[in-house]
Amino acid sequence: MPRYHKEVPHDLGRAEAAARLRATAEWARGFSDLEGTWEGNTFAFSLSVQGIGVGGTVEVDEDALRLNAHLPLIAMPFAGWLPRVMRTALQPRPAASSGPGGYDARADGELSAPTVLFLHVPKAGGTTLGEYVYNQARAPADRDEGLLNAGVLFVPYGFFKEAGLRVPEYIHPALGRDDLRAVVGHFWFGVHRHVRRPWTYVTLLRDPVERVVSLYHYLKLDERMSLEEFAASPPFREADNDQVRRIAGVDPEIGGCTPAMLDAAKENLRRHFSVVGVVERFDETLVLLNRRLGWTREIASYPRNVNPARRSTASIPPSTLDALRARNALDAELHRFAGRWMDEAITAEGPGFYDDLARYRALAAPVDPPLTEVAAPAP
Repeated sequence: MPRYHKEVPHDLGRAEAAARLRATAEWARGFSDLEGTWEGNTFAFSLSVQGIGVGGTVEVDEDALRLNAHLPLIAMPFAGWLPRVMRTALQPRPAASSGPGGYDARADGELSAPTVLFLHVPKAGGTTLGEYVYNQARAPADRDEGLLNAGVLFVPYGFFKEAGLRVPEYIHPALGRDDLRAVVGHFWFGVHRHVRRPWTYVTLLRDPVERVVSLYHYLKLDERMSLEEFAASPPFREADNDQVRRIAGVDPEIGGCTPAMLDAAKENLRRHFSVVGVVERFDETLVLLNRRLGWTREIASYPRNVNPARRSTASIPPSTLDALRARNALDAELHRFAGRWMDEAITAEGPGFYDDLARYRALAAPVDPPLTEVAAPAP
């Protein structure tokens, strides 16, 4: 297993840095699966990073924290997360909140809107949409309590799904809070069972071939296997109809997704999702969110999160594309269904939708590739 080394400099001195790291570790145990022990000035830890077990040590020196971790190859894309956590650990802990449930939601106005559950399928283009959900749903008071920020919960797991689609117990208290405004992260249908407030789901889907190719390069699997090998024998379920899996709330063995699971995913979209968007129609998705959820904060410019170095599928051999399509045929049908869902939702909104869309496009930054123009239907 590869080792990962990183130094995080500080000017606190060894004693103060160790004291802050100890305080943060105790604080974090209340809402994560962090385990750790101290031996002198060295902290040995284990925790999950997006569902992948990570372990190592942090040595506290006079001028730096020195991290030595064991990271599975599959976890290397998340390596940058660890130094950020270490830098955060050196900050003073916020004062404890007053009241039994954290800050008083009534101070920010009564919560009448449902909790928005943004189900972010990995590599389906939802990073920017998650930022948008946060900016629209957040409370006016910027309070950071455990996993919540301004009433929005950022789920720290789920890029790789938990065994049995388990929702870790440490997340349950945050999901059950009366001031929970939104949940953003890589989870799956079913998390609502732990939410006490009224709730609704939103999601963004992507062409499955584009999504799986993006996943392959994001995880740097080209160092271990070809894309064709990855398509034929994926090493994990997230490359096998993962959009159907997450929307239906199921996770069978690789190759085990069925048309019945696709039907369940479609039914969930019909019954439990206020907004279903597709990456190719991102701006329309934003406008639908505002109109359907009653959000009134001005839509700023939100260009899609585009990787300038991404690979085009045009250079992929046809046989590999065929293998990817065959592997994710159910996801392809769900993606088409999402497009039809959007068509029906936009029609139901009436001509005012196109006025809002035109205003947004007039303000939005250019995106790559250019978005397809949408004309309002003739009266």
